[in-house]
Amino acid sequence: KNVIMSCLKIGLNHFETARFYGSSEIQFVAALVDLMNEGVVKREDFIFQTKVFPMENKSDFVKQWNASWSNVEKLGFVDLLSFHCVSDDKLVGVVTSDDEDGLYKFVEGLKKEGKIRHIGFSTHGSAEVIMRMINSEKFEYVNIHKHFFGDYHAAGTPDTMGGQGNAACVKRALELDMGVFQISPFDKGGKLYRPSATVAAAIGPELSPIAFAALHSWKTQKIHTASVGFARPSDLDEVIEAARLYGDEKSDELLKAAEGKLNEIAIDKLGKDWFEKGLLNVPSCYNSSTDGQSLGQMLWLHNCLTAYGMYEFSSDRYRMLEGTKWTKGKSFEENVKKNFNAGNPGRSYDASVDITEALKDHFDPELARVKIAECHELLTKGKKYTEEEKADKGWKQAYNLTTWEEFPGEAISVSNVLLNRMGLKDVGPNKKAAKEAMKMRNSVRNFSSLDSGDS
Repeated sequence: KNVIMSCLKIGLNHFETARFYGSSEIQFVAALVDLMNEGVVKREDFIFQTKVFPMENKSDFVKQWNASWSNVEKLGFVDLLSFHCVSDDKLVGVVTSDDEDGLYKFVEGLKKEGKIRHIGFSTHGSAEVIMRMINSEKFEYVNIHKHFFGDYHAAGTPDTMGGQGNAACVKRALELDMGVFQISPFDKGGKLYRPSATVAAAIGPELSPIAFAALHSWKTQKIHTASVGFARPSDLDEVIEAARLYGDEKSDELLKAAEGKLNEIAIDKLGKDWFEKGLLNVPSCYNSSTDGQSLGQMLWLHNCLTAYGMYEFSSDRYRMLEGTKWTKGKSFEENVKKNFNAGNPGRSYDASVDITEALKDHFDPELARVKIAECHELLTKGKKYTEEEKADKGWKQAYNLTTWEEFPGEAISVSNVLLNRMGLKDVGPNKKAAKEAMKMRNSVRNFSSLDSGDS
C-alpha cells in the first residue's frame, strides 16, 4: 500500500505485473482493493496491467487466466491484458491464430465480457519476431525493450527494414497507433542505478543516467510509458526529475548533448564503421546457422563494455546466456524446444561451432568473430577481476543506488528465490506464494544488521 500511495501521490498510476512475478499480482490487488474500500482511491484512478503466458494448449492458457482472474476480479476488470513473453515464431503463430478455438479468440471473448479492456503483448524476442506481431495489427499495445544502450535480446537481430534492434518496431507500432510500454529501462536498459563511470560522466552533471534514459525514451523514441521499479520512495527521484524536465525546453538541449557525447565516445572506441554497421546482418539465435548462440547480443555486450565500460551490466546479461543448456548430439530444433526460455532465449559462445555461415553477410566477419570470442573471454562467469583491474580497463562504477532490500536486477530477490525454491508451477499470485514471500522477507529482516541496530 505504501508503494502504491507513493506512486499515486506523484502521478504514477499505471501498475504492471504478471502471474509469473512471484506474489506480485496478489499483493498489488490486495493493496489496491484495500485502498478502494477505504475510499482513498477509485477504480478509475489507476491502470492495472497483468500478463499471462501463451500456451500451445488452450486449456493450459485458460487455466492460467482463471487462476489470475480469481484474484484480479476484485478490481472489477483488467485494463491491459498481455500475452506474456511472445518471443519466437511458434508462439507468434499460436497467439495470432484466427482459429475460433484459439487463444486470441478466447481473449477477445474476455474483452466482450468486460473482464479486460485492451489486448497487447510483451516480448523478449528478436526484432523480426516483434515486427511480425506488430504487423498482425491484432494488438492495442506492446511491452518492448527499446533503450539508448541497446535493446536486450533484440540487439543485433535483423528488424526486416535493413536495420537491427527495436527502433523500427517502435516506429511501426506508433504508426499503427499502438501504445508503447518500455520494459525495464533502468535495469535491462543499462543497470543505470549502478552506472559505469564513463556513462555517468558523459551524461552528467545536470542529468542522471536514469533521468537521461527516461527522457530519451519519451522524447527521442516517442515511447508513451517507461516502467520503473523501486525499493524506497527516494528511488523515484531521478524519474520524477525527468518528468519535471520533460516540459522544460532546457531538457531538449541536455538530452541532445548527452546523446551526442555518448555517440562520440562509442565512435572513438569502436570506430565509425563498426559503430554504424557492427550489429547489422547477424541472424538471431533462432536461426540454425548460429546453433542457438545469441551472436548479435554478444556483439552488443562487447560494444557496451568497450565503449562505455559497462562491466557489471554486460556480465549480468552474458551470464544469463550462460545459463541456457545445450545438449550435443541433439538436433538444433530439439535443443531450442527443450532449452530456450521465452524470457531469455539464446545461449552463450561455443568455440566448437563454426559460425562462418552465420556471419557471411556481416561487413567484417573476421572482426565479428574475434569480438564474439572476446565477449565470452571477458564476461564468462568464471572470470574474476579486482577493483583495480576494472579501473585499469575503464570499467569503474560511478555509484550504487541499490538498497539492502530487493531492487530490479539484484540476484537476491523474493521472486528469484521463489522460482527456484517453489518451482515454476507454484509461482504466481496465490496464497501459498504470498505466505512464502512474507516468510522469506521476515527471515531476512530477523537476521539483518539494519533491524538489529548493528552498524
